[in-house]
Amino acid sequence: MPRTLVIMPNWIGDFALALSVVSRKAAIDGADSTLLVAPPLIPLCTLLCGFAVIPYKRKTKAEFRATLSAIKSGGFNTVYVLPPSFSSAWCAFRSNIPRRRGISRELRGRLLTDALPGSLRGTDQHLTYEYALVLETNYNPPEYWQGAAIDTPHRYADAIVLCPGSLYGPAKRWPWFKQLAQLLPGKKIVLLGGAGDKDTGESIEAPAAARIENLIGKTSLIDAAAIIAAARLVISNDSGLMHLAGFLGTPVVGIFGSTSPKWTRPLGKRVVCAKIKCDCSPCFKRTCTYGHYNCLKNLSADYVASAAENLLRGGRP
Repeated sequence: MPRTLVIMPNWIGDFALALSVVSRKAAIDGADSTLLVAPPLIPLCTLLCGFAVIPYKRKTKAEFRATLSAIKSGGFNTVYVLPPSFSSAWCAFRSNIPRRRGISRELRGRLLTDALPGSLRGTDQHLTYEYALVLETNYNPPEYWQGAAIDTPHRYADAIVLCPGSLYGPAKRWPWFKQLAQLLPGKKIVLLGGAGDKDTGESIEAPAAARIENLIGKTSLIDAAAIIAAARLVISNDSGLMHLAGFLGTPVVGIFGSTSPKWTRPLGKRVVCAKIKCDCSPCFKRTCTYGHYNCLKNLSADYVASAAENLLRGGRP
């Protein structure tokens, strides 16, 4: 059977979406795939799947040469290049794998043997559609994903997880999480996020510290995944933790500002995409061109709380 290498995305959200397609392809045709994964994501990858992994080290020339050596020793016939960057196509080219398939963007066309048109990377189709095309497998809409089971801590079984951050930028950071927490009385709430979200977490926690456990900046990705998998519900900006929740099968309310659910809706059926109509959205920018962030500010905490309560009651998304 041909051996394939898959160069995986570096962003947590894109990684989770890509892994869902790789997993489904392996289940359907038994593909013998190895994943090339950025070192920070390897523990999460190991938790979520059983694929063989090669660390994608490239901070120095010596690291990159070692990565190429590991790839060349794998006897791969095909490499699927999922990230849209030039560097990922360059890695595939330098690996000497005879068949290199990916989207032709960022001057990558000559580095790939199977160069798909750049126009296929469009925001009017879910990102997993693009990944399915590159990976040569049938496309399944994101709501068909059934979730992945991992071990979970029982103490978070009744919790609602709030994820108020986003590394992408302020155009993805909804400003009403503090008000939302107050609209969910009697609920155990856990806050998750990176160290850069510390101030936001403290402001959310302050009015109801007795029932809010603020773990922002205090967990590893592995710990965060276990908490999310155990939780009753996740309410999150369009971020890596939102997509991790979808991958794990936890019900999600995903909040969208400058981005579009058409392109990056969370995986799974128990999903609500909270987004309002705004003339300048989606713009896919990190910061608001006009400085008003209306796509986020005009999405009320009452609406998100209502969507959350509906999911908790088992209502239709």
